[in-house]
Amino acid sequence: MSDQAILETLKEVAFFEGMDESDLSRLAGIAKTVEFPANADIFKEFDLAKDVFVIISGEVSLVSCTPASGCRKLMTVQAGEMLGWSPLVGRPRLHDTAHTLSPINAIVFDGQQILTFCEEHPKFGFQFMHRAAKVLAERLSATRLQLLDICGVRLPEVPVDTD
Repeated sequence: MSDQAILETLKEVAFFEGMDESDLSRLAGIAKTVEFPANADIFKEFDLAKDVFVIISGEVSLVSCTPASGCRKLMTVQAGEMLGWSPLVGRPRLHDTAHTLSPINAIVFDGQQILTFCEEHPKFGFQFMHRAAKVLAERLSATRLQLLDICGVRLPEVPVDTD
């Protein structure tokens, strides 16, 4: 896909909504498009964390697996959402498996290149990292809900110091 076609795609993806077109145009120069069939792994737990994906179309299941209990679905990532945020925060390995539920079209960025781009374009970088932080918050909430499901809604009481 050409840089111009990638730019047009970026302008349509919810994650980039409202971002400056000149930034998106430069961003298109470091982006690639990828496709995955249904029932394929985009990445697996413990793979090296190097790429950041933004889903254009399709659905991806994020799962966490343990030898004792097998795999547990954490959440579904849909069109317009980010996947594979680990390289943005310096995590060397991935901690979930991304499994396609349908055929996937995505934009992929090399994690180091997107970080460099964010540093060189601070206004864009702030917007991008702010949106990435929202993704992290959603993933933490999904994990919390899974823990509550496993442990029950009654957690141990903890004394809290008050003023």
